[in-house]
Amino acid sequence: MVQAYRNSPIIPALKKYMAICWHDDIYMQHNAIEGLASVGRIQGAPADACIEILHVHKISLVFKWVDDFVIFRSPSTSRLLTNHCTYDYDLACVTRITDPLGIPWHLTSKKGQDFSMTFKYLGFHWDLTPKTVSLPDEKHCRALLKLSLFLGNPRVSWKDCASLHGSLQHISFI
Repeated sequence: MVQAYRNSPIIPALKKYMAICWHDDIYMQHNAIEGLASVGRIQGAPADACIEILHVHKISLVFKWVDDFVIFRSPSTSRLLTNHCTYDYDLACVTRITDPLGIPWHLTSKKGQDFSMTFKYLGFHWDLTPKTVSLPDEKHCRALLKLSLFLGNPRVSWKDCASLHGSLQHISFI
């Protein structure tokens, strides 16, 4: 979802006049999301439900941003004192819970990953051992190119402004 939460602010004085017609009903709005279509929490609500379902199955270290998940695990507390760690769940356990519900996951070869100390999440490289987050070279180059093209153009569209703003906001947030 490239533009899921790009908002178009409305001048405060005009908010009382802002209305959206959808399915023959009229709704009052304070933000126009992606033009005039109201879609707040469209990805978040099902994702929150998935997290609650996983929590019921004792998979509690689940975090998400919109519809992107990261699941952590810790060594089992019931393991014997050995040099080998055991875990209470793995990726197959997660999919056994979510597959019957029709919850789609990306293939690990495409976007997802199995449990590891290093992984890609939200377009960033996370390394748990040194506790670092970094911007992969490809994403860094794309952001610099987008910024250079923007600054080098005397006239830009609202779409280009919103795209650059979203990219810089995402990088800054992480």
